Parts: sequence; structure tokens; C-alpha cells
Amino acid sequence: LEKPPKPTLFLLFVMQLTGFVIILLLVAAVASVVVNATGPRRDDPLSYTTGKAIFVIVLLNAGIAAWTEHKAGDALEALSKMTQASIYVVRDGAEVNIDVPLVVRGDIVV
Repeated sequence: LEKPPKPTLFLLFVMQLTGFVIILLLVAAVASVVVNATGPRRDDPLSYTTGKAIFVIVLLNAGIAAWTEHKAGDALEALSKMTQASIYVVRDGAEVNIDVPLVVRGDIVV
């Protein structure tokens, strides 16, 4: 079996932004900025702090989660290279333990 291609770090980052709670937080950040932009204190840069903070925290969280998932994938790939699946088959009347890629037609899997 062929393994699917490993997702890039950017793709993992984008995938982190598709969760329901993350989308809800991004909508809340946009709403906060819009409300402050149309309010009486629209010229005060400090009135946008909440929206900016939500954006920064969400993006930072997505970046850390994507990096962690990327590193976990690397570790899993390294572990899979260290081990190879083997299987018991009956070949030529004898039960033998062989690596899975070496199974051929006519082998009886035990």
C-alpha cells in the first residue's frame, strides 16, 4: 500500500483554522473590530485591542498546533522506518515468518 503524501506545514496550519471553535473565534474577532470601527471611539487605537488579541492568539495557537502535528508526523515516519511488519505464512508446506512485502500468490496466511 502506498502512503498518501505528507501534508505541508502550511496545509497543516490552514487545517487548524477550519475547526468550529476557531471559526467562531475569528468571527468574534471580526465582529469586535467592526463594532469598534463604527463606534464613537473609532479613532482610538486601543479600542481594537480585543479583536487584535483574539486574532493573534488564534493564529499563534494554529501555528503551534500545526508545528506539533508536523513533528509528530516526522516521529511516526521515523518509527515506521525502524519497524517492518512481518507475517506467518505456510510456504512449501512449512510455516515461516516473512516480511509483508515478500508475500506472494500461493502463500497461505496463518
